[in-house]
Amino acid sequence: MHEVKLEVKFDAPVEALFEAWFKPELLLQWFAPGEMILTQAMSSFSVGGKYRMVMQDPEYQQYYVTGEYTEIEENQRLAFTWQIGDQEPVSQVALTFERLNDSTSSMTLVHSELADVEMQEHYQAHWIASLEKLSLLTL
Repeated sequence: MHEVKLEVKFDAPVEALFEAWFKPELLLQWFAPGEMILTQAMSSFSVGGKYRMVMQDPEYQQYYVTGEYTEIEENQRLAFTWQIGDQEPVSQVALTFERLNDSTSSMTLVHSELADVEMQEHYQAHWIASLEKLSLLTL
């Protein structure tokens, strides 16, 4: 199995950065790579709770992402399963948040249990593009 690991610094308080990962009104502003947009974000934000997001590309093709929250430690750690449509395998995403000061934080993203190098490269590009959008948000 393969994984993507990204470490990013944000000009945002850790509390705001953490909220950007589960509040639908924030997810809709950034959670899709490149020219894609998020058209729907629903979740039951609790351990064992499910989420569902719909991304749409410029040609109106839609992609469904579903999963379950497996760990939630407020402002510190967030982990969830990840599945596009009915694509196998179901992979894992883990986020670790760190307060650097009152207005700056860092986050480490690990997307693991990816089937092959092609999937690893695909997700690495998509996460980088999505996190660039997140970094541009005023949180």
